[in-house]
Amino acid sequence: MKNKSKDAGSFETCLIKLLVPLCVLCLALSGCGKTKKEVKKQNTPIPVEIVEVLLKDSPVFIDAIGNVAAFNTVDVKSRVTGEIIKTFFKAGDPLTAGEDLFTIDPEPFQAKVKESEAKLKQSRVQYEQAKREFLRFQTLYAEKAVSQEQLETKEVDMNSKLYQGELNQAELETARLNLGYCFIKSPLDGESGERYIDVFNIVTANQDKLVTIKQIRPIRVKFSVPGKFLKQIMKYNTNGPLEVQVLILGNDKPETGSLTLIDNYINPKTGMIMLEGTFHNPESRLWPGQFVEVRLKLTVTLDAVLVPQRAVNDGPQGQYVWAVNQDQTVAMRPIQANRRDGNMQVVSEGLQAGERVVTDGQLLLHPGAQIVTREQLQKMKQSAGPEKPGKNGGPKRGESRTQEP
Repeated sequence: MKNKSKDAGSFETCLIKLLVPLCVLCLALSGCGKTKKEVKKQNTPIPVEIVEVLLKDSPVFIDAIGNVAAFNTVDVKSRVTGEIIKTFFKAGDPLTAGEDLFTIDPEPFQAKVKESEAKLKQSRVQYEQAKREFLRFQTLYAEKAVSQEQLETKEVDMNSKLYQGELNQAELETARLNLGYCFIKSPLDGESGERYIDVFNIVTANQDKLVTIKQIRPIRVKFSVPGKFLKQIMKYNTNGPLEVQVLILGNDKPETGSLTLIDNYINPKTGMIMLEGTFHNPESRLWPGQFVEVRLKLTVTLDAVLVPQRAVNDGPQGQYVWAVNQDQTVAMRPIQANRRDGNMQVVSEGLQAGERVVTDGQLLLHPGAQIVTREQLQKMKQSAGPEKPGKNGGPKRGESRTQEP
């Protein structure tokens, strides 16, 4: 029995000695299950572009589409009926206030002025005569030489001549005004449009439109925003007019003005409220009728965390970025992005200033992936230098040696 137990123990010992190397061999083989190509691919850093998270003040805007309108628009009409005998400008010319535009034949109105002047002089002479007659009758009445009725008649006649003189004075002033209306001048600084009536045509008072003038310095921009922003607009506008920026399509330089009108009505059909901004427009870049991009600046967020918009990705759990670790690996970082600031995204949660995020090359990434920037790759290529020739200075495999003649 003792010999049998001893033999069994020896067998188990030998079996263990055989199995241990076999297990080690199996583990080694399982580790080598991947091809060299796969292992190399797994260890190769992924080229990407990265940027550092910024910390700076960020303005809060409401974006809209607006329409440019003239600050003032005047349809110039004649205030008297007559023939146009002269024009002083061409259609499209810039005009200044008080500049001559048209002349209507003044001769009929000059004659009317002379007639009114003569009537006024006549009425004044008649009044003086009636006044002297009244004073004489007052003396006679005191002497009981005339009756009170005769005295009252002379007083009425004197007052009638006085009022007639005042009427003639008003007629003269009207005639002079009409004469002045023959010389039509620009009422404001602005740009002239089409000239509707040429010289030698008869125009009717207050009917025929001669030209339209639009004032563009300053100028207005009308735009609408959703009514839900009204409370915020009213809140921030109490500290002073809000800043309004407009961007002309195809131009990157914005014009800056101020909010001058908040309409008193929200359109129930659209839910929008109309606003209006005023701009100095010194270079006449804004023109009536233009459509422009409008940005109403509400306030400024101090020390906002900003990342480029292209760094933000959308996933099943929400937005995220690829954050770069110290060992040049990446990790998926969930974030809370509030709004855009140009081509940047304002992040309220998930990132801090100074961290680095991937902006290009995200499609090849996975958690823990090793990365290398394209700038680093370029430097590595430059430091490696040109490829070396084959052994002993001969050509590489597949190259042919050419002999110079």
